[in-house]
Amino acid sequence: MIILKDKKDIKFAPETFLKDYEWESHGQYDSLNFINKDVKVLSVQFSTIGEKSYRAFPNLEWIIVRQHGYDNVNFEECEKRNIGVVITKPFAQSTADWINQFVDADDKVLLIGNGAIGSKVKCNNISILNRGKVCDKADFDTMILTIPPENNKHFLNNEVLKNFKGKLISVSRSDVIDNKALLDNIDNISHAYIDTLGDEYRKELLDTGKVTYTKHTAFEYGFSYENNATYFEDLEQQIKDCLNDLVSRPVLRRSERVMF
Repeated sequence: MIILKDKKDIKFAPETFLKDYEWESHGQYDSLNFINKDVKVLSVQFSTIGEKSYRAFPNLEWIIVRQHGYDNVNFEECEKRNIGVVITKPFAQSTADWINQFVDADDKVLLIGNGAIGSKVKCNNISILNRGKVCDKADFDTMILTIPPENNKHFLNNEVLKNFKGKLISVSRSDVIDNKALLDNIDNISHAYIDTLGDEYRKELLDTGKVTYTKHTAFEYGFSYENNATYFEDLEQQIKDCLNDLVSRPVLRRSERVMF
């Protein structure tokens, strides 16, 4: 049995989607005041996985997140319950397209994060920051952030920004940016295009006129579910892999419990 939460995308699924499987679709805020022991796979887009979900599906084996981040899933609780986690990364191209609109042909780009999104950024002169290092006075005038929030809180801090002058583009989660450090160094920023911006010092940053904040909509740039058949094909294949224990690269693996 399969449960898919968040209907924004599922309502566009083709008639053939999961035609050979038993599944239900629920809205983001639909109540889960029931128990279904047959549910093995739960897929969400932006819904937070909480205690209601765990109670409703006591035999849950996999959570599939239909986005690029997975901070809406508590890994510690999943490990306790032996639940694996997979992400589908369906918006890599559209998010990269959002970034590319702000990149000029003669920009010298430092790309921080070269995953599904970063690998699709287009630029004639691009350098990739090695993981775990900070920026020095390198020869670049545009900085692009595509790193995940896990283990990267305030990666963009005063240590990084004090040596940087130019354009900033970020599709990382808000925690990756230290807003106070950004505000303190705003005179060095020609303009910042930020898709997810934290509350702290947000007003002050916007008041500078140097920050464009798009409220976590970059993934929608030029994207439509109707024109992306692979979205549902990839999701269906991921679900089948979970049901058949064929998941190759989960972000959290399941460890089968051995009873003695």
